[in-house]
Amino acid sequence: MKNHKLVGFIILLLYTILISFFAWNISLEEDITKLIPAGKQQELLKKILKETDFSDKLIVSISAESENINPDSLVVYANEFTGILEKDFSEYILEIKGKVPEKDINQIYNFVHGNLPVFLDEQDYKEIENRLYRDSINNRLVSGYRQLMSPTGFITKDYFLSDPLNFTNLGLAKLQELQVGDNFSIYKNYLVTKDRQHIILFLDPVFSASETDQNEIFISSLEETVNKLNKDYATVEASYFGGVLYSLANANRIKTDIRLTMGIAISLLLLLLLFFYQKIYVPVLLFLPSILAGITAIAVISIFKGSISVISLGIGAILLGITLDYALHILTHFRNNRDIEHLYQDITKPVLMSSVTTAIAFLCLIFVQSEALNDLGIFAAISVLLSSFFALILIPLFYNPGIKKIENTSFIDKIAAVDYSKIKPLVIGIIAIFVISLFFFNKVEFNKDLSKLNYEPAEVKKLEKEVESLAGRSGKSIYMVAYGNTVDEALQQNNILYQRLQEFENEKIIQNFSSIGGVIHSTTTQAEKIENWNSFWTPLRKDTLKQELVNISSEYGFKPETFNNFYAQLDKDFETIGLNDYKNAGSLYLNDFISEGEQLATVTSTVSLEEENTEEFLSYFQGEPGVFALDRKAMNQNFLGNLRADFNKLILISVLAVFFVLLISYRNLEISLFTLLPIAITWVCALGIMAILDIEFNILNIIISTFIFGLGLDYSIFITNACLSEYETGRYELKTYQTSILISVITTLLGMGALIFAQHPALRSVSIISIIGVITAVSISFVLQRAIFRKLILNRAESGKSPFYLSQLGDFKGRITNSESEKLYRKRAVLDNYRYKSIYPEVRKRFRIIREKNLRISRYIEEGESITVINSGYGIIPLFLSYKFNTSEIHALESDRTPLNISKSTARANSAEILFYTDIEELPGTGVYVIYGNFQEETALRELVEKNARKVIFIDSDLSNRWLLDLNFEIIYRQNNILVFRKVE
Repeated sequence: MKNHKLVGFIILLLYTILISFFAWNISLEEDITKLIPAGKQQELLKKILKETDFSDKLIVSISAESENINPDSLVVYANEFTGILEKDFSEYILEIKGKVPEKDINQIYNFVHGNLPVFLDEQDYKEIENRLYRDSINNRLVSGYRQLMSPTGFITKDYFLSDPLNFTNLGLAKLQELQVGDNFSIYKNYLVTKDRQHIILFLDPVFSASETDQNEIFISSLEETVNKLNKDYATVEASYFGGVLYSLANANRIKTDIRLTMGIAISLLLLLLLFFYQKIYVPVLLFLPSILAGITAIAVISIFKGSISVISLGIGAILLGITLDYALHILTHFRNNRDIEHLYQDITKPVLMSSVTTAIAFLCLIFVQSEALNDLGIFAAISVLLSSFFALILIPLFYNPGIKKIENTSFIDKIAAVDYSKIKPLVIGIIAIFVISLFFFNKVEFNKDLSKLNYEPAEVKKLEKEVESLAGRSGKSIYMVAYGNTVDEALQQNNILYQRLQEFENEKIIQNFSSIGGVIHSTTTQAEKIENWNSFWTPLRKDTLKQELVNISSEYGFKPETFNNFYAQLDKDFETIGLNDYKNAGSLYLNDFISEGEQLATVTSTVSLEEENTEEFLSYFQGEPGVFALDRKAMNQNFLGNLRADFNKLILISVLAVFFVLLISYRNLEISLFTLLPIAITWVCALGIMAILDIEFNILNIIISTFIFGLGLDYSIFITNACLSEYETGRYELKTYQTSILISVITTLLGMGALIFAQHPALRSVSIISIIGVITAVSISFVLQRAIFRKLILNRAESGKSPFYLSQLGDFKGRITNSESEKLYRKRAVLDNYRYKSIYPEVRKRFRIIREKNLRISRYIEEGESITVINSGYGIIPLFLSYKFNTSEIHALESDRTPLNISKSTARANSAEILFYTDIEELPGTGVYVIYGNFQEETALRELVEKNARKVIFIDSDLSNRWLLDLNFEIIYRQNNILVFRKVE
């Protein structure tokens, strides 16, 4: 494509347009429950969260500044405040609760009075029975008579005449449990605390807490209004609190932190890239493969799935930082090696290996029982794979390093030029950290409390405590959800729950609770209550009460027919009432409690209790059908605990999958283990450091650890390939590989590490894990991984020994090396020189073909004779002869540089007298010439043989040889495509 750039541009443009079209049509899912792991209980939770209304109310407290303030002052403030809210805040507030209109009070009273049996329980009947005694009836009538004579008698007249013994108030008392428990009463249509020092209002916002843009405008306007009123009223002050304040504080903190840290990081990163690569377009080019890969991944998911979780996309965008590494590695190698053919030979395998192993690690997220994380795994895997592919194509296409080679004098080049594995204190230090970490790595805690990831300003926290304590919500709040297939079933479950909550309140296990259990009942329960009413009011009891009322009331001037409405109610044939009747009764706010969907109906109660009683309380409802306890912390611990278990399984699956890919790529068990070992050591060291520093895992940074796992794997693969390249060809390329890794480390630390300066706990958490993980990973790769390779392979090869491999352990007391077969063929000795090299399978195959010929020609060579091998290839014949004849000087000629470099870097070549040449003119004279295959420079070869040779051996060669007879050579062996000539004295 480099030779057809216009075609390349057109293909790229068409491809971008196509994938952008599909990506644009994807549906984004904002359901946070997608993060919840799957399972029977979890699915139930998702349904409950979907159907139940947990709208985040704002609680407003209008408070007197001293005990001497008249409560009417509070009412005046509240009237002006609610008036402003109704007029100017209609687009932000759905409903104002806590102010009960006059008509609603009458309506609610009439509703309860008209359906009184439904609101009475067993305890109420005991109270009614007490009120039927003569002295009690007399007291009630006296009180009623006085009220009628008072100036407000015209208001209370109807209430008294229809219910002289005030039975209706027994039913009305149940309504106190609906919203705020028994800490409140109604004063001039407002909810006030018993000491009449505070009015409480509840505001239902239009926008959810997550819609921070709209809420910021709302809260800002509300703050202005409250501040103005607080100035206008010297003795009254309002304050407010709601979860939206935390959401805004978190959103603003994150925005501020990211603007600050990312601004600094991006500026430094751009300067670094421009300084190092000296090309202004390099930063854009770096991101191009990642952006194309990300859009492609979205397009693929759009085609096959249609939607993706926004959570997955957000986390995936962070994790895509890993894909920049592939472009960085290619750019760095291209900068140092302008030959594109060599560039691809050097970089293609490690880049593709890194992307495949990282993609598989991400893809293992499909084994986690969380839909959002499944989406993340697919999205990240596709993106990582494609970004390496795009980087391999686009970087050489667009990047022009120039003809003039850049002098490697930057500080990164200087740092990368050091072989840190040779610095013993560093090696000892990392080994020490690993050993210490072995005692601590399993002690890292997993914080399941998501609230710990929130930014909670002190002033908002203080407001929360003050306002919620007034609202009767001090301590811990738990939602108790009764559920069923229909509203009636849910209400029936809620009635049972209500009875139990009353018992818990009496036993002081809970402080108070808010429930409709005493007010709204299922049809079955209502029928039972009506039956209880009918059973209680026997004809004898009704007649006795009527007679008593007539007799006592006559003393106060009441006529016998005065209380006819009351008598009619005692004789009334009551019927059950429906949910709509309740909703039409007035300001009962039933939508706060009851929710109905197609498959599930829920009834919610709120329980307040002390933190220390939470575990005991929740244990009573564990596994109970029809009731679900929604405690944020316990729920997090339950479900995130499952998620943590899934991640433990994920780590195991990822390691096995990555190991399998390494095994396929390297086709060698030891190198695969060697590449994976640094990841295991990094994991142990990182966990050990976290445990020592008391840093906890959480749901966010445990996902980020996947990112670190991928980075560490990349570093490990690149160092392995650098070491293997040096071992195989003798070329020292560690510097180039370390340079690309260092740039990756710097970009990661600048990007995610810069968040260490953030004040938001979640951002700091991500940053800390990233810093620990990346620094640990690069240190172990540069120092320990390289040191192990040098110790077990490079140093042994330099000293003429075979590299270490596991099957050596099976050579007990030299039973293989000292065997007769080994002494004859030297198979193990020769092949050990090629172990771990890319050409090892090919050498094994060639050795198998030539080993009998090697043995045959060795019988015609004597110890101490100097030998020249023409067309030595990878050096199989020279090495074999070297092992057979220890005192012989051996020369090898190979015109192809690649096999020559491989044979020159073998362990035997380092320890024995084997000299390698690319030009026949450089060859010294020797007594024996072994000619393997054909040789083009036949004339030069004849001259060399004529001058020096005493023996000439042809193996698998079609070269003419009759000229040797003219030089007084005789044939002493001809068989198996071997021809041996000896000079006649």
